[in-house]
Amino acid sequence: MSTDSSVMFPIDQTKGVSMLPTEHNTSLYVPVIPPTLFFSTSSSEEIKRFEPKYLKYYVENCLRIGKIRRIDFAVREVPNFKTPQTCAFIHFECLYDNDTTRIMFDKLQAEGKYKDFGFDNGNDYCKFGFHTQLNNKAHLLFKINHKPIEQQEEYSQNIEQVYAANKILTEKLQEKEEMVRQLTEELQRMKKDFELYQRVGDENGESVMDRTLYPEPKNDGPLKLEDLM
Repeated sequence: MSTDSSVMFPIDQTKGVSMLPTEHNTSLYVPVIPPTLFFSTSSSEEIKRFEPKYLKYYVENCLRIGKIRRIDFAVREVPNFKTPQTCAFIHFECLYDNDTTRIMFDKLQAEGKYKDFGFDNGNDYCKFGFHTQLNNKAHLLFKINHKPIEQQEEYSQNIEQVYAANKILTEKLQEKEEMVRQLTEELQRMKKDFELYQRVGDENGESVMDRTLYPEPKNDGPLKLEDLM
């Protein structure tokens, strides 16, 4: 959602861009980019809506906070808005050593948030407003992103390597499926054998074969040879 916004935004040359040695969290969170936020600059006096695609250029060249590695945009429910709004997670390669950066991070550490109202250095400016009207209360809100998502390393495999790896995984999956099929069949055979064994037993677990070979003695006298025949 970033774009070349150089024709619309001036660069604030009064702020230094030397790298700031710091242990500050180099990821910021913009809870909402209000659809009602507009801007006017010394480069383009026309009042325009501040769209998410302008954020990277604005932070790097107007605020001059630091060099941005990437911005992750998301759409979320936001209080005071009837519809989901765009928020942004800004990840920096480095921070710039200037007063704006120091003031911002001091505010973030002390208050947990920083409001940016634009800038005016006497020659260049960027001013915010609401609904096409400039307003000194219009701002972008920044917070610390305490749980930044690390960027995945660049994927080094080409399409042929990906295809070959996928083919190997498919073959292994087919082997596992065949093994499951064979085990399922063996289980079904064992189940049938067990059910057959149960059918030849009575309620006491004594089989028909046991009762035939070893009949119970009669109560009307001692066991005779013919009782076993």
